[in-house]
Amino acid sequence: MAYTATLTKKTVFGDERVQQYIVTADAASGTVATGLGNLSQIHWSAKSIATGATPIRVRMNANAAGTASLGTVGVSGCASGDEFYLTVYGR
Repeated sequence: MAYTATLTKKTVFGDERVQQYIVTADAASGTVATGLGNLSQIHWSAKSIATGATPIRVRMNANAAGTASLGTVGVSGCASGDEFYLTVYGR
């Protein structure tokens, strides 16, 4: 299933677009589609994470399985209901 990604802010930094999201997991893994063509960097931080024992894996320009998918962020290792902040930079 797709994660719920709420776009909270978008701006421009230099020659790149910046988007900030609050992401809510509804399954162990999922993909956040940003609408950007290619991501150059991402940053994430926990808002409310219950998984503790399982490290969350975040993949730039890939889906949750690790397959290349430009402009997306693949996430795995979450529990349903986990929330995190995600900032992406890209074009």
